[in-house]
Amino acid sequence: MSDATQINQPDSGTESSSAPGAALIGFLVVLGGMLLIFANSTGFKLLPPLLPKAISTYAEDMDFLFWVIFWLTGFFFVLTEGLLIYFCIRFRAKDGGKAEHTHGNHKLELIWTFIPGVILFFLAIFQLGLWGDIKVVSKMPAEDDPNVQHIQVFAKQFEWYFRYPGADGEFGTKDDLTTLAELRVPVNKKVRIQMRTRDVLHSFFLPNARLKQDLLPGHTVPQWFEITETGKYDLMCAELCGAGHTRMSGSLIVLSQEDFDAWAKEAAETSAGFGGHNPDSLKREPIWYWWTRRYVRGGKKK
Repeated sequence: MSDATQINQPDSGTESSSAPGAALIGFLVVLGGMLLIFANSTGFKLLPPLLPKAISTYAEDMDFLFWVIFWLTGFFFVLTEGLLIYFCIRFRAKDGGKAEHTHGNHKLELIWTFIPGVILFFLAIFQLGLWGDIKVVSKMPAEDDPNVQHIQVFAKQFEWYFRYPGADGEFGTKDDLTTLAELRVPVNKKVRIQMRTRDVLHSFFLPNARLKQDLLPGHTVPQWFEITETGKYDLMCAELCGAGHTRMSGSLIVLSQEDFDAWAKEAAETSAGFGGHNPDSLKREPIWYWWTRRYVRGGKKK
């Protein structure tokens, strides 16, 4: 009798394990973080800026699209997690409780499938105008427009090279100017770039300009931007491209037109650039060539 009584006694750990405290605290932490981000985006500088300073002509439109998507997804994240926490608390295990089998609710399933579908369709239509202005080739500055700064971009493990046409205005001639890891452009002038990668997937990323473009070997990808403020900004590869990915960074240097012209003239006269040398044929840096031979290919240093 005493044994039966002991068996029927509730486990003292059951009640504590089903307590909702930890789940509720976790939800409140997430909700608090969302509220801080919201306050920061509306002018109350409680946190560092979530986005880097915008400096291109289409950056504001890009940021607006970002915030629309952020708050739509954030709202449904909080709603979904809030309901999940509520159900975990409301229907947690209790002494004497019995499980109830259910086949689901087709009407509810259709509703929570239809609503996200409508939202995704809205976002797809909503972003078409901005996407077209940035990515559609026919809307980009013309290749033969003399009022546009044309630059070729070459990516390789693990460096960026930039080639500018010389006085003749043509690429591939001896007066070309080539720079390493520094993209110099004039302010308030449209820049059209032709991008290629020599070896693997890379991603050309200018955070302040809100420009990111993946590069595929064998393809030349056009892109354009116009910077509205002078200064020095980050340039990086946003694609994991190998062991030296973290080294593949550079600078976007925005100059006045006068300073840009003076820099180009001085670099051409002093051979500061690489002249007509084709960056696409440049060899890998010796340190990385040694690393790949010794550790990746299984060879030995010679």
